[in-house]
Amino acid sequence: MNTQTRRFGYVLACTALSFTALAYASAAAAAPVTGVAKTRLTHVFATLPNGQPDTKPEDIAACKKQVSSPSSHYLGTTISTHYSVDTKTLIMSAFSKFPSPQGTKPAVLTIKLSPLGIAGEYAFGAFRPTELPNTYVLFSMGTDFKGAKSSILVLNEGKEYNCLVSSDAEVFSGGVSGKLGVEQK
Repeated sequence: MNTQTRRFGYVLACTALSFTALAYASAAAAAPVTGVAKTRLTHVFATLPNGQPDTKPEDIAACKKQVSSPSSHYLGTTISTHYSVDTKTLIMSAFSKFPSPQGTKPAVLTIKLSPLGIAGEYAFGAFRPTELPNTYVLFSMGTDFKGAKSSILVLNEGKEYNCLVSSDAEVFSGGVSGKLGVEQK
């Protein structure tokens, strides 16, 4: 009887360990995917207030000058975006860090981004964040966590165009471009 009791105890202990291992495996499988994507803003565009591309050469030239100037330096900036995406629940968060465009304190800005709910990609944005009230900050990547893209739209009050600086040469095609296509006010 003592041997049977021990065998039963071993079976019970092994069963409990198996359930514990399965619980940990399920928790690990459901863990969010986290990472950091680094992008460099290298392309400049002019946009109309309705979000469409502005093709006037003088507006594009003015934007290049504006986003390169010491008072609004974005061109050439590297943005580090930290993200967390739970692929099962689609609960996600992100924030972007980059040098202050004005070169003032704080030297590095941290902009909290909100999920944009765009099908076929993970996209985030901040529209007129407190740290940069005349901008939109956008980030997107594929559902395979590749192809990261960042953009900053500088809103120009009183002008007929806004300035967009991006890591994406084809910024007006794809999912996030729909968010640029909304009225830029």
